[in-house]
Amino acid sequence: MKKLILLLAVVFTFSNSIAQTAWTTMYKVAPENMQAAKDAIGKKTKKFNSKADGELIYTFQIIAGERANYIVREGLGDSYAELDSYGNQGLDYWMENVAPLMTNVGGTEYMSYVPTASFDDRPSDAKKIWKVLHYNVKRNGGPDFWKYRNRVAKAAEKVGGLSLHVWAWSIGGSSSGHVKVGYGSPDMSGIDNETETWPKVIEAYGELFGEDAHEIDQKAFNASLEMWGNFSEIWRWLPELSSPAVELD
Repeated sequence: MKKLILLLAVVFTFSNSIAQTAWTTMYKVAPENMQAAKDAIGKKTKKFNSKADGELIYTFQIIAGERANYIVREGLGDSYAELDSYGNQGLDYWMENVAPLMTNVGGTEYMSYVPTASFDDRPSDAKKIWKVLHYNVKRNGGPDFWKYRNRVAKAAEKVGGLSLHVWAWSIGGSSSGHVKVGYGSPDMSGIDNETETWPKVIEAYGELFGEDAHEIDQKAFNASLEMWGNFSEIWRWLPELSSPAVELD
């Protein structure tokens, strides 16, 4: 099934099917520079990243969490070679006109999309708000972690009307066990409706894998995580500062 990409990165050092790659960079912006920074990103996007068959870069703003108001930039490609194939004109423009307005925090992290753990049947305009869950997986926790995430994706497909994007760590960042899971919604009502949606996914999980499967698998999933590095955020997609949305197979 085709999945619309508007985001999110997620970690991967374990055995699992992976596809497209992306880089993610975080920026801290002073409040007095925020509008100027957004304007500069918009101009850069229009000049260098406005075509679906060109260099694809997406912009988000974190609106809830410890990093609230950070700007997130994510570049998408089919391979690392593609991500590295574009010329320096866009980067030179960024360094001269945009970089002075913000501070790069944490460098750049490269990630791989995990299609077996993802599901998306929503149109792009229905995914402007993302709840992003960051996980730090133990070095030996991959099998239990991915068993649960892959099964959640199958349950989400059974329920339908959901956007679930999972990406896995490849290079850079602060932890080789870092995984990001994103749930997309058209607006903040999607966060409010979690208490209605998630029980449906759990019910579907039981129908697919057995009555007690979710409880058993979730316990093993929780045990696969480190005690630190797990947290959640809410991201807002900024389409006017982003390349056109494209589809993933």
